[in-house]
Amino acid sequence: MCARSTLFVAFLLLATVPAVAEEPTSLAFSGGVSNFNKSEKRVEIGLEFRTPINVWGMAVAAGLTVNDDKSAWIFGGLRRDFSLGGPWVITPAFAIALYEQGDGKDLGGPLEFRSALEIGYQWPSRKRLAFAIYHLSNAGIYDHNPGMNSLILTFSFPL
Repeated sequence: MCARSTLFVAFLLLATVPAVAEEPTSLAFSGGVSNFNKSEKRVEIGLEFRTPINVWGMAVAAGLTVNDDKSAWIFGGLRRDFSLGGPWVITPAFAIALYEQGDGKDLGGPLEFRSALEIGYQWPSRKRLAFAIYHLSNAGIYDHNPGMNSLILTFSFPL
């Protein structure tokens, strides 16, 4: 099953799980490995601004990610927290991204889509440490569509 299908099935299953109380406006820092399942692995870092603005029951997020081969992408999209019980939270997310190749991987063109699944531990202070996997690809709108998968660790705190 491809990453997109897995995330879609996970999102459908999570539709029956209670949503967590409204996510606060927060800032998230991330670091990890892009293209982790290929031989051309890259180190990446990112910054994401998350708001409680409600669109179709989901929070709005926007961010910027860069990696060590001078590739960069900005993105904006939607995310929703679901409680796994206690302090554990799972968050599916989807975003539209603009990709600059730099010296890195050719993803086919500048317009890309980012689908993610994050599992995290949230303290009562609303700070959160999370592990996420996401897929960045153009969904076949260009002739070339290799996609790229990333594994990241994220720390977010309310503003």
